[in-house]
Amino acid sequence: MILFYYLSSILGLLAGNMFNYTAIILSQSISNSDTFSGWVFFFVCFPLLFLSFTAGRLLDKYSRKWLLAAAQISMACGSGFAALALHLEWISPGKPYLLLVSSVLSGIGLSFVMPGRFAILGDLLEHSKIGKHSVWLNTLVLFGYGLAPLVAGYFKEYFSFKYVFISIGSAYVLSVFFLILIPVQMRERSQASSGPGISELVAYLKNSPLVSQFLLLMGAVVLLVGPVQVLLPKYAKEILGLGEGERGALLSALGVGLVIGGGATFLLHGLKKKGHILFGSALFSCFLFSLIPFLAESLVLTSVCFFVFGFMTGVIITLIPAGIQQNTENHIRGRILSLYSLVFLLVPAFSGILSGFFSDRIGIPSTFVWSGFLEMGALIYLSWRMDQVRNHY
Repeated sequence: MILFYYLSSILGLLAGNMFNYTAIILSQSISNSDTFSGWVFFFVCFPLLFLSFTAGRLLDKYSRKWLLAAAQISMACGSGFAALALHLEWISPGKPYLLLVSSVLSGIGLSFVMPGRFAILGDLLEHSKIGKHSVWLNTLVLFGYGLAPLVAGYFKEYFSFKYVFISIGSAYVLSVFFLILIPVQMRERSQASSGPGISELVAYLKNSPLVSQFLLLMGAVVLLVGPVQVLLPKYAKEILGLGEGERGALLSALGVGLVIGGGATFLLHGLKKKGHILFGSALFSCFLFSLIPFLAESLVLTSVCFFVFGFMTGVIITLIPAGIQQNTENHIRGRILSLYSLVFLLVPAFSGILSGFFSDRIGIPSTFVWSGFLEMGALIYLSWRMDQVRNHY
């Protein structure tokens, strides 16, 4: 049963990250503005502003399996629309804006998929096993993120954008097929009103300062994901001079680091003071990110820097959701994880727009340097204030 779930997860997560990567490199080929690329990424995350709390409430009340399946069909429709629009030349150089429609359709599904993928573990597993399997699932999230540029770049090397989007839609459909094979029992669900349950969520977070601090820390550490998503593909092509397949392979060095870092958290699972590991890894990853422009002369050093940055980031963004899962009760798990998804996706969406805005004015290398050092300052402040993460994780 859990094997089918993991097969469904890796296909769906890979397809989602392939869509984001492909949509961004398409936007950069039909528009000269880095800011527009930022908007493409932002519109994927924009529906979360309106749907996150509703999604969490629905995931806590109704079948997480069927909500997850419907969400992935919505994301498949987003990829299908992009393929159709490219075929009919509704999306082409000088006519980029309908790409935002595909982003929104993908984002509607994403509002349910991110929290649903984790929340359904509460129905599939005993509570004592959720922490370990959350690490496994988050490793698959990182695997999909890391593998997506390589797979999308390989497809783009031989096929047009239209066929890349068709392959993404097909992966979503196959993911749904594996999902519907899984028997899922609903456990400990809320029987309260059909509203979004925001007051209950706020009350729960007030009584769970560790979970609240985890969410705030996640918001800080994913600030650099925006520049990574929006600017790294263009950096690899224009600054490093790489082709489609080569830049996909280079960005996959970051992805391999993410996967290994996520997997390495199994070795840390039984340790105390994981909060110190979180803050140390986050500060070092910011420093590495700011170094990237200074290594442009050497492709080997750039690849190593991407790998180590990915490794540190993988450790961070695997430990945090595992900690949230371990300290959250199942009856409110969907809403907590919807809030986690909102933070995890919306913060990079805003930082992606900002990075594109500044890149248009000061260039990609300077944007990388300033982004790294500004986040480092924010993390130093948070490490001083977050006593619960420091002392109790």
